Amino acid sequence: MDETGDGVIVMILALWVVAAVAGWDLAKRKGLNKRRWAATCLFFPPALIGLALTKSQQRPGETEAFRNRWTSLAAYDPEIKAAVERLSALGPPAVAQFRLSWGDVQNKEAIPLIVADIEQRWAAGEHFKGLR
Repeated sequence: MDETGDGVIVMILALWVVAAVAGWDLAKRKGLNKRRWAATCLFFPPALIGLALTKSQQRPGETEAFRNRWTSLAAYDPEIKAAVERLSALGPPAVAQFRLSWGDVQNKEAIPLIVADIEQRWAAGEHFKGLR
């Protein structure tokens, strides 16, 4: 094979690898199956378009941007700080559940309802295992 043919093959292989890495990263950011999307994009690079249009599976409270904002909210917002302190008695999983629930609604009027719901569910034996 000549040099032109070798160059085309190398470019195609590079495209496949780049598509797989991009698929992995994009799926990770959207909370989707990273391995499946990386493999799909490796063998069919145009699948990146479909992945880009796919809706994120992450809840707002799970995103890195919200976690950064949450640190400030929990430290300086009086209503959220009081709720976090109250739920801290139940442990970090209860606080994490509050963060996720607050991220879903982001409405201060809902804080007492969220706290009451978490306390009620905790008393019923649901201890939110697997939350960080």
